[in-house]
Amino acid sequence: MLKGLYTSALGLAAVNKQQEVSANNLSNANTVGYKKEAVMLRSFPSMLIKRLHDPAAPGDKPPVVGTLSMGIQISDIVTDYSKGTYRDTNNPFQLALMSEGYFTVNTPRGERYTRNGDFKLSPDGVLVTTDGYPVLGMNGEIQLANDDFIVDQWGRVFSGGLEIDQLRIVVFDQPIIKEGSSLFNGENPQEMAVAQVAQGFLEDSNADAINEMVNMINIMRAYEANQKVIQTQDSTLDKTVNEVGRL
Repeated sequence: MLKGLYTSALGLAAVNKQQEVSANNLSNANTVGYKKEAVMLRSFPSMLIKRLHDPAAPGDKPPVVGTLSMGIQISDIVTDYSKGTYRDTNNPFQLALMSEGYFTVNTPRGERYTRNGDFKLSPDGVLVTTDGYPVLGMNGEIQLANDDFIVDQWGRVFSGGLEIDQLRIVVFDQPIIKEGSSLFNGENPQEMAVAQVAQGFLEDSNADAINEMVNMINIMRAYEANQKVIQTQDSTLDKTVNEVGRL
C-alpha cells in the first residue's frame, strides 16, 4: 500500500514540474526570440516479482508473478531550438536572423548569445539590447552616430554610406545552455561564413499560447488523477489501521 503512495507522489512531483515549465512557456509566448522548453519523463526500472515459498511451485525456482512499475521520474528538461514566426516591424533597430545562428552580446557575465534582435541605441550611441547589453560586431561594440544606418542581409552595418562593422553571428557544434528568457551560453562559438539578416523584422517566440494552455489542462488532469489515487490509498490505510486492527 505504501508503495502505491510513493508511486503517486513521484507522479505528482513530475507533473508539477511539467506545469511549471508549461506556465513559463505560456508567460513567454510574446517574448521575442524565446525558445520553449519541455520536460522529458522516464520510468524507474521495473521490478521482477516472484512468489516465494510456494509449496505448489514445481522445482526449486519460485514462479514469476510479473513486473512491478516503480513510477516515473524527470529525465531532462530540453529546449526546442526551432525558429519562431517572423514579424514585419519596419523598425531599423529590430533585426531577425532568417538563417541559423545567434547574435553576440556582451554582458557582465561575459559573452552571451541570442536570437532576440530587439535592439535600441544607448545614450552613448552604442547598439544595445533591451536589457542594455552591447551588441558585438567583428570589431567590438557597434558604435552608431544616429539612427540613420542600414544592416544588409549578410549582417554588414552601414552608416553614412560607409561600412562601419559587421554583426558577429555565431553557431555551435554542441547544444547551448539557456539563461533567462532569451540568452544562451555555449562553448567554442564559430562565426558564420554566410548569415541572413532581415532589418525591420523580429523573430517571435516559438511557444504557442493555445498549445501551452491545452498542455496545462492535460497536466492538471493528470495531477488530479494522482491526487485521487493518494486519497483512495489513504482512506484504505485508515480503515486498515483503525477498523481492521480492532477485530
